Amino acid sequence: MAGTETKVTSEQKRARLRKSYDLSARGDYEGSVQEGWADNGVFHSQMRGREFRGKAAITDEVKKQNQEVKTTWHLHDVLVSDDHGVALLEAEQEGRRRRIVHVLHLDDTGRIREAWAVFNPTD
Repeated sequence: MAGTETKVTSEQKRARLRKSYDLSARGDYEGSVQEGWADNGVFHSQMRGREFRGKAAITDEVKKQNQEVKTTWHLHDVLVSDDHGVALLEAEQEGRRRRIVHVLHLDDTGRIREAWAVFNPTD
């Protein structure tokens, strides 16, 4: 039930985010969003130039992006503080690797309330 979970430590937040990214790397996009995102999360997509609100919209968009651009994800590191997280990623697409940074606002349970994906489009 949303809003009933207690505040977790930075290490627990980092573990939740790592699990979410691991699920995504294995192709379980629905599991990744369920684990890592708040119900009212917002994903600001640099790729699309728009935002996606709520778990259903985020799940659909993540699936679409990974169907359009076949990607193998490599999580380099996850950094967290009380309210923020940063995921350092490498995305492998057609033999090329590009670096992507996810900047995250986190809730007290370590779930993503808001995320921005930042990458160099000329990579």
